[in-house]
Amino acid sequence: MEPTDEEIRLTPLGAFAAFSFGLLLGWVAGLIGVGGGEFRIPVLLYVLKLPLFRMIPVNLLVGLLTVTVSFLKRFQMGLWSADWLGVSLAMAISSVIGAYKGAVLTGRIPERPVKTMLAAMLIVVGLKIMLEPLAGPPTTPPPRLGFVEELSLALLVGLGIGMVSGMFGVAGGEFRIPALMYVFGLNVVDAGSVSLLVSMPTIASGLVKHYNMSRVNRKAVLIAITMGLGSTLGSIAGAAFVEEMEEGLLKMVLGVVLILATVRMVIKH
Repeated sequence: MEPTDEEIRLTPLGAFAAFSFGLLLGWVAGLIGVGGGEFRIPVLLYVLKLPLFRMIPVNLLVGLLTVTVSFLKRFQMGLWSADWLGVSLAMAISSVIGAYKGAVLTGRIPERPVKTMLAAMLIVVGLKIMLEPLAGPPTTPPPRLGFVEELSLALLVGLGIGMVSGMFGVAGGEFRIPALMYVFGLNVVDAGSVSLLVSMPTIASGLVKHYNMSRVNRKAVLIAITMGLGSTLGSIAGAAFVEEMEEGLLKMVLGVVLILATVRMVIKH
């Protein structure tokens, strides 16, 4: 059963929590080059008490605001390279299709299996974030692929990550950035910038489908705007430090927090 407006309340304390968590997670998103959706999920579900199928479009809307502001800030700082425009466009096109299909799937799968898949995804992301600083970036970037191979891989990667985005309300940067670095040979800054650019149409596609499925209502939008305001301010601050901040320790802490929050979700349900 789809939730109703009466199931969603935004108290003054809830509004403060939404803005504060948005500010913190937006800073992380702007710094790393992700939408931050994975970290917002426990907050939306257990702090703001959103039903699962309202949480997803709220997360997408906040993510859209966050990645757009983060990308514009990076673009202003000259952290966008047109060398990767072809990969960006190919990945964006297939991601839009994948996000739409992912959103459709949430209308066909009962809530419990969706939560199980969501928990598995969050644990994988948490472990990846924790272990990534230990592995470090590739010492020797892989050689650049041929034009056809590069675009074909970009289409395939975009489709898969787009489906994850549409199903769970995340931007998918935690999966997209490693692919851009280890498969396509981008450095971490370029990978973050490309990921943000691809995330914008991807998130928008999933959001439109959830809206058409009547999962976006007035109260959900109010929560998204409140958290999104904090998130956009945080993302500006995070993007401003992208060339100066040592993010290894931050990623390890965030990975632990995400896994613990996911374990709580599994135990509770």
